[in-house]
Amino acid sequence: MTQKYVNFKLFLILSFFCLNNPIFSQEKIIKSGDEWRFYDKAIPPKNGWINSSRITSTWKKGISGLGYGDKAVTTVIDFGKDPDNKRITAYFSKGFQIDNPHDFVLYQVNIEKDDGIVLYLNGKEIFRKDMPIGKIHHDTKASGLIVSGQSEAFLHTIFITPEDLRRGENIISASVHQGTEKSEDLIFNLELFGLNTQEALPTLIKERSIKNSTLDLRLKNLSYKHELEKKEFQYELMKQEKNSHSVYLIFLLFIFLSLTSVLAYALILNRKKLTAANTKNDILEKQNQFKDAEIMDISLNSINNKNFLKEIKKELGFSIQNKSLSIVNKEIQKIIGNIDFNLDTSENWSSLKNHFDAIHSGYLDKLKSLYPNLSDIELRHCIFIKLRLQTKEIANILHIDPRSVQSARYRIKKKMNLDENTNLKDYLLNINS
Repeated sequence: MTQKYVNFKLFLILSFFCLNNPIFSQEKIIKSGDEWRFYDKAIPPKNGWINSSRITSTWKKGISGLGYGDKAVTTVIDFGKDPDNKRITAYFSKGFQIDNPHDFVLYQVNIEKDDGIVLYLNGKEIFRKDMPIGKIHHDTKASGLIVSGQSEAFLHTIFITPEDLRRGENIISASVHQGTEKSEDLIFNLELFGLNTQEALPTLIKERSIKNSTLDLRLKNLSYKHELEKKEFQYELMKQEKNSHSVYLIFLLFIFLSLTSVLAYALILNRKKLTAANTKNDILEKQNQFKDAEIMDISLNSINNKNFLKEIKKELGFSIQNKSLSIVNKEIQKIIGNIDFNLDTSENWSSLKNHFDAIHSGYLDKLKSLYPNLSDIELRHCIFIKLRLQTKEIANILHIDPRSVQSARYRIKKKMNLDENTNLKDYLLNINS
């Protein structure tokens, strides 16, 4: 079905409607002199003003025409304090009621403006004149200037169809822009007519044709855009499929390098652990050798002590056989001298000291640094106390009377300046190395 056939069919339908409608008239829906809401501040209005009566309800009210610097102006709006630096943009909005948009076959809008304008109906732009293309902002200047006197009549007429309107409240809004801050005048006025005349039919057909052509163009553009997006998608799919092999190879290479790095790190770490283990084994081997030597010394000392005791037993037995008391006394004094010599030897003490240092490293050094006036015997007492030995055990080891052990503890507390209430054992146990 061609566009000409559609237009002809539409013409016949509308002609039949007009011929059978007893009212052939036009009606002014918005008139010059009606009340409008307007916004003339330096900052832009809130977003959504083109289709919101709630936002515009706080604006100022005035009778059209609105503006300044022109004899056609009824309501003067504010342009700022500096005449040479006027505000670029003013905003206007009006709500109106339509019970049934199809009560009229066509609607005519007459517009008076100075300098540029963008007109909106129910949030949709329906007209733009003397304004640049693209998005319009609060400081966007008009692209054309109106010569003084030209804005006194309605200069522009556009038509809208019933489909552009909605039942109930409709909102028509406009932003009017100056071409320069020094512009002498600004004006806005608008009239809206509902038409039910035969003269409106050609215009309606033309508007329908334009809308149909626009719709066809949009459909073609959407179809072209869809095909273009489809081609682009196929191209991207092929590109991704082509690149997927490269990505797969890169991924495999990455995995190989990662595994190689992990294996190399594991080998290095294992080598370090092996070296550390060997070093630790060497240290333990040397310590074992040292312990073996100590055990050997202890065993030898034990054997020597046993032999020494056997000799004493033998000498005692020999001394008391068939000898006078004076000779026995001399022999006993000799044996006592040998025992004292054996008791005074420092080999056992050195061995004990080495073992104590191995268990409580640095304890003796700390004790000597705190109390340098302690004697070797007193240090031995401190070691035995640290080893939690009882008084009798210490007396047996040192071959002294238990009361001598108590006296030694008293001397040690006195050298350490400890009061009577301080327990020497607890104090020595709490000294940290």
